[in-house]
Amino acid sequence: MFGVVNQCLAALRKEPFKRSEMISQPLFGETFEILEEHREWFRVRQSLDQYEGWIDSKHCQQFDDEQMGLLTLDGVSSVATRLFTAKANTNDFPIRLCPGSTLYNFNAENGTFGLLNETYKTFNIPVESVKSTEQDIINFSESYVNSPYLWGGRSPYGIDCSGLTQVIFKMIGISLPRDASQQVSLGSTVDFINLTRVGDLAYFDDEEGNIIHVGIILNENKIIHSSGYVKIDLLDQQGIYNLQHKRYSHKLRVIKRVLND
Repeated sequence: MFGVVNQCLAALRKEPFKRSEMISQPLFGETFEILEEHREWFRVRQSLDQYEGWIDSKHCQQFDDEQMGLLTLDGVSSVATRLFTAKANTNDFPIRLCPGSTLYNFNAENGTFGLLNETYKTFNIPVESVKSTEQDIINFSESYVNSPYLWGGRSPYGIDCSGLTQVIFKMIGISLPRDASQQVSLGSTVDFINLTRVGDLAYFDDEEGNIIHVGIILNENKIIHSSGYVKIDLLDQQGIYNLQHKRYSHKLRVIKRVLND
């Protein structure tokens, strides 16, 4: 069996109870395989990044293998690039959806998209066409500035460092793993800071050498990252330099390039 998030977002938790640690936030339209059931909880493996955890069954809709094939039959899905509102035909009230949400068979002309047997109509335009990857990365990531840090978060209302990189890259059609320690395995190494480009990912470690943080490099030696809140700081060969506090906050370990030339 499979499932799909049919709410704005859902909490993916470490254990099957509400007080358990939230480890990620599947967004509207993101699918997963159901591995196990426990009372009102599903243990799932997400399709996007193979991340596993527990999700409340009230925040999703189950479907079978055949419906999974129909859902992606045309291979047509769009990724929302901004906050927007949509209303299901069978519901009197609209739903507020986040950037990074997956919209199946989105029709830009009439503003409709589907989810299994439900049809939604948007109240504003949710998808921006990707024209220049570097400029889109700048625009999309800057739209999260001042979003608060939230462990496991993936929305503008709360997001962690690797959630930010994962959602931004999903918007431009690139799938990244969920955690910074997993994302660092992708791409090619950029040896010198003066060779970086917009969209390169910078990773930072702790005293034991564990990757604990990631950010997206912008132009002019700037980096956007979620630490306390989403902010833009300076980056050099030593690490992230916070102008407000006039000190280094993170020690640079490696820079990786995942975007094609």
